[in-house]
Amino acid sequence: MKRAVLALLLLASAEARASAAEVEQRTFALVIGYNGRPPSSTDESIQPLRYADDDALAFFQLQKELGADAVLLTIPDAETRRRYPQIVDSARPPTMDEIVRNIDALNARMTAAASAGAAPVFVLFYSGHGARDANGEAALALLDGTLSQSAMHERVLGKVKSQTVHLIIDACHAEALVRPRDIDAPPVEIRPQDLVEHLSKIGPARYPNVGLVAASTSGASTHEWDVYQSGVFTHEVISGLRGVADVNHDGRVEYGELAAFLAAANREVADPRARVASVVQAPALGVHQTLSRLRSRPTMGWLTGIPASVGRFFIEDARGNRILDGHAEPGYSISVGVPPDEVLFMRNRDEEAELTVKAGAEAQFATLAFRNRPLRPRGAMDTSLREGLFLMPYGPAYYSGYVDRLDAAADAPPSVVTQPTSKDRAIVWGLRGGAAAFLAASATFGALAWDAHNDFNNTSLQRPASDASDRYKLDSTLAISFAISGILCATASYLVGLRK
Repeated sequence: MKRAVLALLLLASAEARASAAEVEQRTFALVIGYNGRPPSSTDESIQPLRYADDDALAFFQLQKELGADAVLLTIPDAETRRRYPQIVDSARPPTMDEIVRNIDALNARMTAAASAGAAPVFVLFYSGHGARDANGEAALALLDGTLSQSAMHERVLGKVKSQTVHLIIDACHAEALVRPRDIDAPPVEIRPQDLVEHLSKIGPARYPNVGLVAASTSGASTHEWDVYQSGVFTHEVISGLRGVADVNHDGRVEYGELAAFLAAANREVADPRARVASVVQAPALGVHQTLSRLRSRPTMGWLTGIPASVGRFFIEDARGNRILDGHAEPGYSISVGVPPDEVLFMRNRDEEAELTVKAGAEAQFATLAFRNRPLRPRGAMDTSLREGLFLMPYGPAYYSGYVDRLDAAADAPPSVVTQPTSKDRAIVWGLRGGAAAFLAASATFGALAWDAHNDFNNTSLQRPASDASDRYKLDSTLAISFAISGILCATASYLVGLRK
């Protein structure tokens, strides 16, 4: 009886350890947006941006909904203040001093989180101009100068006390913002972004814990769009992180999922001036790193079951902020995280529905009541974006084709991998827990068998020797049985983990 109780205790202990194996992650974010020209620039064609501050506010809002400890560095204009009245007052100036000061403060809080048993994750978001500083280094424009390559290494990546770092950069050498009203509207051209190229090349070797999501470095153009009131790339990234990219419905968005989603979102944009390409590179130490965790967030609402039949859709709030865009492929549905306790509008080409989702609650798409909405004519570039962006439906079929295509290429990025389902993860951890329990029980009964063997050898009396022999046979049989069961569980967990 004692041995059976001991075995049950060992099993319960092992399962508890297995269920706690996934350490809680806490996110800490530094969000930067700057509309101004690079301070040292003499190129008159590079004009101030209009929506980099809006990009920063939108990304900051998402991070707060995701439960992050976030810091906002931007200078919001009057229109941005109107659009984000609840969070705009938390903004600080986008200066190098503020970056250094807030990284020190976030480091202290990350150290405290690690001491409490959590795994801190650091996110750096930047929207603004890319430039060359006075020393000729590629850099990101700030109010009081630039964030150069050297400063990125020495004052950011080299100082952040986190085992995982996500860099999300929407920067370009830009002309005036695009006002896509007619075909002659000037695009904001991306020139070679040396900083992004540099980070992409040196990242895996020097910073294996750093992942990168950035607008493409060459051969494409990106711009701000009045309809989004933000950078197109930033809006696409936020849409993906809100759950549109979550192809396996596990409530998480990983690098591979975001890469496939961005490719799908831009695939059918016909006008090259409007098409966005991207660099998505997962940390070398963890290609399955999670960029956003959406499920069970008490600070976020959840809209589920958006079907393919709705076509291309988008969600806006009552102030006209475009929250996200999406388009599900046939046979697939999308679930997204939305700002809680706010009046929102779910819209497609022809219809719209009003909804409000309480914080931490879930709303079903099937419960929405739709009504007709008017159409507004637009110009040529605007039409190209409207007709092309998110035209390609996204879901498991597109994701699988995207992964297969990149896996076949010699330079396939490590970020694109087949995603295990949440059910697979549960099975793997259950089998691992069972393996640990069986092996622990095997060790225990092995020790008891050894004691029985010693008792048998150390007695000359028939009755104690017979008892010791019986105990040895029982304990050794149980030890072998538990060992075999543990090995089988471990093997099964490995095979399930390999399943695609």
